[in-house]
Amino acid sequence: MASTFAALAPIFLVIGLGVWIRRWLKADDGFWRLLEKLTYFILFPALLIHRLGTTALPESGLVAAMAALLLPSLVVTGIGMALRRPLNMNGADFATGTMGAIRFNTYAGLAGAVALYGQEGLAVFALLLAGYIPLVNIISALLLGRFAQASAASPRALLRAVVTNPLVVACAIGIVINLSHVPVPAFAERTLAILGNAALGAGLVSVGAALRIDSLVADRRGIAIATAVKLLALPALAAAFCHLFGVGDLERGVVVLFAALPSSPAAYVLARQMGGNAPMMAGIITVSTPAAMIAIPLVLALFG
Repeated sequence: MASTFAALAPIFLVIGLGVWIRRWLKADDGFWRLLEKLTYFILFPALLIHRLGTTALPESGLVAAMAALLLPSLVVTGIGMALRRPLNMNGADFATGTMGAIRFNTYAGLAGAVALYGQEGLAVFALLLAGYIPLVNIISALLLGRFAQASAASPRALLRAVVTNPLVVACAIGIVINLSHVPVPAFAERTLAILGNAALGAGLVSVGAALRIDSLVADRRGIAIATAVKLLALPALAAAFCHLFGVGDLERGVVVLFAALPSSPAAYVLARQMGGNAPMMAGIITVSTPAAMIAIPLVLALFG
């Protein structure tokens, strides 16, 4: 556990640096939105294309690992729907809390996969990313459309959002390059490497800048439940499915890490746009991010 904590500590230090940089720069939200846009549409896709295109992909076990990652989110969503009335949660709070419990921070995940499992772990994480992004976006849109009184997205709109997601597209490009064995020109590979090297730092700083201490005055019960499910219950379920499906050691570690990631800052924007409880979502992100510094080494020591 100590070695895992030491490997992950720089990631959370950079996130903390993002909190300080936001206060130091005193920049408006427009600056941070531009940085997030640059990271999401340019830097992280470059990182994924470069790593997936140049790293040996796992030859087996990926389907089992994917199932072990996807099924816990479906289980948590189903249990949440069954308990919504007993817990007396209104629709917007339920949809928001469920999103907070299953959505993940991509930036922290990629950085953690590299820190703990090297380039092979990053490749596994990126492949799982391509499968998990569609599921979590579909669940989020359906929950908000059904329970938060938002306009339900049409199947065509959901499909368009998935197939045009820059991370999914980047994963697909990287996999095609890898499997086709087409040589990538040296200048193109170096360009992707330069952009990819900037991705983790910019992404983690953006995560820190997105944290909002004032959001902790929102629904504390909902924040606490969603955070506990996200950081403890979801990785425990993922580990159980890994054991059930016989997932290998490397893939199991990456799956448990993936499941234990803090909630995504992008979920706040989605909750705000589609009628969810945006202050509550901000609180889940703000609590789960520092709490993950303790939770991730713990669950990896127990299950990973």
